[in-house]
Amino acid sequence: MTYEIRVANPEEYDIVSSLVIDAYADLAAIMSPDAWSSFAHDIANVNGRVADGQQLVCLEGDKIVGTLTMYQTWQGAQADAIAIRLVAVDTEHRMRGVARAMINGVINQAKALGKKRVVCTQVQDVVLRNEVLNELGFEREPSLDHQPAPGVHAYGYSITV
Repeated sequence: MTYEIRVANPEEYDIVSSLVIDAYADLAAIMSPDAWSSFAHDIANVNGRVADGQQLVCLEGDKIVGTLTMYQTWQGAQADAIAIRLVAVDTEHRMRGVARAMINGVINQAKALGKKRVVCTQVQDVVLRNEVLNELGFEREPSLDHQPAPGVHAYGYSITV
C-alpha cells in the first residue's frame, strides 16, 4: 500500500485530534478519570504541538488514516536528533503499514537534515507496537523514559540514521 505523508493543514486539526484520542483511548481504563481527562486534553491539543513541531498526516486517498508529531528539537532530543510523539493510526488501518510509513518518512527527513538519530517514546505498548520499532531498527533508550501522566509510563527508543 502506498500512502501520502504530508504536514497537516490547520483545517484538519480536529480530525487529527479525534484520531489521536481514539488511538490512545485504551489508556482511560488504566488511569484515574482526572488523569485521563488531563492527558486527553494534552494529546488532543494539536495547536499546542505545532508551535514547536510538525503535525504529519498519512493519507489513503483523501482519508487521514494516521498521524504523528515530529520535532526537529524537543525535550530530551539532543541537537543531533528528531523526535516523534503521538503516533496514532485509525483502528481500521492498523497492521497495514501506516505507522511504518510515517516513521520511515521521519527517518528520511532526519537523514536529509543531517540528524544522527530519531527518538520516540511508546506508551505502555498500547499504541505503537514493539514489532514496528524493532523491524525499523529502533533500540530501547531508557534515558528517554518518562511518566506523561499519573499511572502512564512512556518508554524511550532511538535509531541511528
